[in-house]
Amino acid sequence: HDFVVIEDDYEFETNYVNEPCPALKSLDDAGRVIYVGSFSKTLFPGLRLGFMTGPARLIREARALRRLMVRHAPNNNQRTAALFLSLGHHDTLIRRLQRAYRKRWELMGQALDKYLPGCTDMPGFGGTSLWIRGPDWLDSEQLERDALAQGIIIEPGRIYFGRRPRPKNFFRLGFSSISDDLIEPGIRLLAEVMERQRPTGR
Repeated sequence: HDFVVIEDDYEFETNYVNEPCPALKSLDDAGRVIYVGSFSKTLFPGLRLGFMTGPARLIREARALRRLMVRHAPNNNQRTAALFLSLGHHDTLIRRLQRAYRKRWELMGQALDKYLPGCTDMPGFGGTSLWIRGPDWLDSEQLERDALAQGIIIEPGRIYFGRRPRPKNFFRLGFSSISDDLIEPGIRLLAEVMERQRPTGR
């Protein structure tokens, strides 16, 4: 078959639980895998810089097409990022982020076990968010509004389902930008907000 595979190894840098799986690109002997990535999670989203690894001919064509569709990021941003990478600072930053995220991941797991037992399975790789399955009676879109009023941000999960009817009781909790000492009180407050939705007698 004459096709290529585009590999977007999202959040591979935040694999801090197990040994990371090798990228599919590293196993590609035929030049059929295009590997794409971004610095938005490790540096900052506003940098608007990513990268692509693939056959030289494809890269040349992609660069030519890109000029027709979007403007290049400023040269000073590109050169600063390149210098940052060449000096090894990005690798150091990744290790520091992994330590911080792992600690928050563990704190999130402990708080969820305490205040929302049975609502989540911890992912096996880490990451910067948790997928929560609430009780069947939970409406996560209503929970989003109620939680926001208490200063807590969640993301309802309905948009991630293709099948219909889409379940209402799933949501996503991120922890990349919250300080460690706010995790337990935040989960406790979220559990209290969620409990207000519980139907009488259940």
